[in-house]
Amino acid sequence: DTIMDEKMDQISSLPETILHDILSRLPKKDAIKTSVLSKTWREMFYTFPILSICDRESIRRPSKRKKDQQIKTFLDYGKQRLLRFSEQGLAIKEFKLKLSLTCFDLQLIYPDVDQWLKLASECSVQTLKLCLPTLKEDDPCLCYILHPGVIEARSLNNLVLKGRIRFDKEFLNPSVKFSSLCVLSLSYVLFDDEGAIEHVISHCPLIEHITLKWCYVYNPQGAGDMQISLVKSVSLHGLQKLKGVDIQGVQKVYIDAPNIEKIYYYADSDEPSKMNFDSCGNLRALTLMNVKNEFSFTFTATWFLHLSSKFPFLESLELVDCSMFQNIKISSSQLKALVLCNCSTMEKLEIDTPNLLSFRYYYDADDLPSISFLSCSSQLEVNVWLNMIHPRLYQLKKFVKQFKNPQKFSSLSLSIHPCFPYDDEYY
Repeated sequence: DTIMDEKMDQISSLPETILHDILSRLPKKDAIKTSVLSKTWREMFYTFPILSICDRESIRRPSKRKKDQQIKTFLDYGKQRLLRFSEQGLAIKEFKLKLSLTCFDLQLIYPDVDQWLKLASECSVQTLKLCLPTLKEDDPCLCYILHPGVIEARSLNNLVLKGRIRFDKEFLNPSVKFSSLCVLSLSYVLFDDEGAIEHVISHCPLIEHITLKWCYVYNPQGAGDMQISLVKSVSLHGLQKLKGVDIQGVQKVYIDAPNIEKIYYYADSDEPSKMNFDSCGNLRALTLMNVKNEFSFTFTATWFLHLSSKFPFLESLELVDCSMFQNIKISSSQLKALVLCNCSTMEKLEIDTPNLLSFRYYYDADDLPSISFLSCSSQLEVNVWLNMIHPRLYQLKKFVKQFKNPQKFSSLSLSIHPCFPYDDEYY
């Protein structure tokens, strides 16, 4: 039987790199199950360079006594997993730590988090992801204070931080550098100083992708209990390798990156917004969300007329929940994809895009606008999605007539969805 088993099990004798590649393609639960197959597979799992630790898998929130024991077991497990890599001199390709404990419990284990991140950094970690519960405006002090020493691994090229993580003033030290970092993603994190975020980014000479989502700055003199506020401005300049940004909730944004190709911007509708990215001549894709005309100092009625001269390589434009102007004319010789979603104040849209291949339009407002194609490709695909109530149905015939010249389009799709209880009499 043993000889037969050995003949049948040809996989276990494969090189370690191939076995690790097999594990990387399995769902996490299945990858864990392989550890019981044999001693070889057990060792492969414990030295698998993609390491993910989540407290929800170990802590079920029973009685306090049992929970305390489960937290201790969880901490011992995480420490032993990382020590195995450290003691054997093994490299960690990716380390992901996700914690969902209460603020009180998190504060108790922050020293352990420090130790884990330090061990990962010493093991030449390439990708580091730390996810904590979302930061709340009334408890900014209950954050994990990120120490520069735990993420200064020269091998680090991808850093993702989300939740109640705090950058203190140590990050303003000029010696803090991220010499190999290519991807930086910060969501709901807290900075002690308004300029700290720019300082960190300026020390990333190889940065290619930046994500900043609803980040905060600490203001101990804030009114009442509100001791933190959203970061108000971000200036990105001198980043020669920057390819894409995703910025949300920042009031003022300045981007001067000659090689950037993709910009995604979600405005904070409660505050005036201002963007300046006109020098980004290599831009390929632009997405604007929640930009309101009354709160924007950037986009004028003629801004969309000069897309070709400003951005000669722009191929994709998306406007989502943007209330800008009643009349908009979009003119671009290179644009291939155009998406408009719930631009409620728009009454008239003129599209002058001879190479446009895809136009998607989503609408959920009162009056249907006028849409005309001054020029377009014969390969253009048009998809219209309307969410309508009964009083608006009389406009439908007039709206559809705008697309009466079918030879202009490769295909035309119209979807109508009622936003009231279905009634055959109305339809």
